[in-house]
Amino acid sequence: MTTSRKVESVLFPGPEGVLEGLWSTGTGAAAAAGAVGAVGESRPAAVICHPHPAHHGSMHSKVVHTVYRVLEDGGHSTLRFNFRGVGQSAGTYSGSDGEVGDLAAAAAYARERSGARGLWVAGFSFGSWIGLTYSLRDPDVKQVVGLGLPVTKNIDGRRFDFLDRLPWPLLLVQGDRDQYGSVTDIQALRDRLSRTGRVELRVVASSDHFFTGRIEALREALQDGLHTLAAPGA
Repeated sequence: MTTSRKVESVLFPGPEGVLEGLWSTGTGAAAAAGAVGAVGESRPAAVICHPHPAHHGSMHSKVVHTVYRVLEDGGHSTLRFNFRGVGQSAGTYSGSDGEVGDLAAAAAYARERSGARGLWVAGFSFGSWIGLTYSLRDPDVKQVVGLGLPVTKNIDGRRFDFLDRLPWPLLLVQGDRDQYGSVTDIQALRDRLSRTGRVELRVVASSDHFFTGRIEALREALQDGLHTLAAPGA
């Protein structure tokens, strides 16, 4: 089925000045079919975080775009945005957790646009650390997606030890050749977290950290993992 996509370039206030984003209203095929998002709430807005700002990461990443397409097809309005210092976003890379504040601003904007408190958060690589950090602080996050988690070679010393509970369902998607996060290490994280909540892991075969040449397989992994988490009794 053909879907109509409406994407709007937006600017919204952030901690260091204006932040640049792309807002998509959830007009995918599933929206008309009554697709259900997180338990207890239909199709909350989703904010998607890009990879490392100091290594050419931006909201235009192919992985970020793939996540947006999957979520938009599921009926979610989405906000992709540039962290501080990227594109038209004001400021410079914080070197610490300033980007968590950028995500908080993006979440506020998504809630204003959607009119709902419930929120999904997704992040790729560096963005996964930011997304997971923020989501533990926000009681209205309903579901989280993490892709390409750097669990083996930490970025700027950003470890995932803080992730000690799951107040929301979590989908992890990792390449089996990810040079920053091995299958062994992501499975260990999955096993540890599964004792505290609902977590699904999808490993994309023959895929590096950036899912190079495996974008279609990434899309299928996302769809399958989200479908499993949404299934009754999951």
